[in-house]
Amino acid sequence: MRILIVEDERPIAEYIESMTRECLPDVPLSIRVCFDLEDAVEHLFSQPIDLCLLDLNLHGDDGFRLLEHAAAGSFHTIVISANTDRALEAFRYGVLDFVPKPFDRTRLAEALARLERAHSAHRAMELLAVKVGGAVRLHPLDDVQYFLASGNYVEAHLAGGKCELVEKTMRQLEQILPPNFERTHRSYLVDVRRIAWFGHVAGGRYEVRLRDGQVLPLSRDRVRVLKERVHIGSDPT
Repeated sequence: MRILIVEDERPIAEYIESMTRECLPDVPLSIRVCFDLEDAVEHLFSQPIDLCLLDLNLHGDDGFRLLEHAAAGSFHTIVISANTDRALEAFRYGVLDFVPKPFDRTRLAEALARLERAHSAHRAMELLAVKVGGAVRLHPLDDVQYFLASGNYVEAHLAGGKCELVEKTMRQLEQILPPNFERTHRSYLVDVRRIAWFGHVAGGRYEVRLRDGQVLPLSRDRVRVLKERVHIGSDPT
């Protein structure tokens, strides 16, 4: 696992690295420590990582600047910070956990365990971050109708027909999205609030129809889940 620790105080950074290795004894780890925001941003642009352990106060620089890049990246982020008044703000970006300082091994282990448990994250994500060139663009999550797996990326289909590429896997999204997003097909995560109808159609297929008229495939094994979540009529016309 490739981990980036972003912490401006060397003793704390070394403590985080030591505790991380203790918490993940059976996982091969490659850990890089950055002590300032500029170095961390440069590393994110040049090297792929799996996890970022991020402080929010970096020699006076705001870690939220890095968090925007992290939210758009294909990795998870755990914030480790004394700025507990910003925890809710951090979760809006879809962080996996917020560990308040001071912390102990047990609390860090709990946060790291979330990497192994799908659906265990705090479901408070409100913003979708996407990379556009060297910048990051933020969209309200309420604008997203559905996510579609597309090769190495995921497409976020927004209201109004706009589509953005997201550098996260479907599994990573499932861990941080709020519960109104449901897997309807191996390639689709749909906001169930936007479903107008779903059911059986000609040819033995199943479909989901959104309120704006879009038609999406529905896996047979997901029909029962939608019946429990979405209460609508059964007439497809």
